[in-house]
Amino acid sequence: MKQLFTVLFTALSISVIAQNEVKISEENQSFSVGAKNSIVVNIPHGKMDIIEKELKSEMKDWGGKYNSSKGEFTTMQASTKFMGDKAFDAYAKIIVSGDVIKVAVAVDLGGAFMSSGNHGSLYNAMKERMKAFAVRASKESIAEDLKTEQKILSGFEKEQKDLEKDKESLLKSIEDYRKKISDAEKKIEENVNNQYKKKEEISKQTQKVGEIGKRNIK
Repeated sequence: MKQLFTVLFTALSISVIAQNEVKISEENQSFSVGAKNSIVVNIPHGKMDIIEKELKSEMKDWGGKYNSSKGEFTTMQASTKFMGDKAFDAYAKIIVSGDVIKVAVAVDLGGAFMSSGNHGSLYNAMKERMKAFAVRASKESIAEDLKTEQKILSGFEKEQKDLEKDKESLLKSIEDYRKKISDAEKKIEENVNNQYKKKEEISKQTQKVGEIGKRNIK
């Protein structure tokens, strides 16, 4: 049983690590300019609106003329230090497959699209840049999810406090009712005693009235 638990725990840990890991691959992806060699990075726990915002910000940082149309993000004649100030055109798109969101980027160096085999140093520079982008977008997405869930938690905590206040109010009401019941029971007991006494008085007075009624003056 202990060995089974260890195996299950290890499998779960690996699964969690895999879900949180930024992975980068080199693939052919379709763009408006055709199928091109690309750097593809996944965004763990990514949210579409944040990824779009971060991708736009990232590509604008590369300089050049930025544009987005029909799900494709481009920057023309970009020039940035991490690419050695060499002018390039970049094409990017967001790929959604189930719960997994990826971003693909293809870079035209001027006559040839960048690949690890032919442009090792530039490819590695862009790869590291895209990894940093993915980590940033992932953290921003997680932060937004956390903010949303914390808001829900705060709502639950407020509801819990309201329920506790309601309970205190109800318990106080019960104590008030119990006191009223106790007071009423005492009054009922007093009433019964008074009725008994009153019946005795009535009985005596009835007898007295009867005796007076029997008086016959001759």
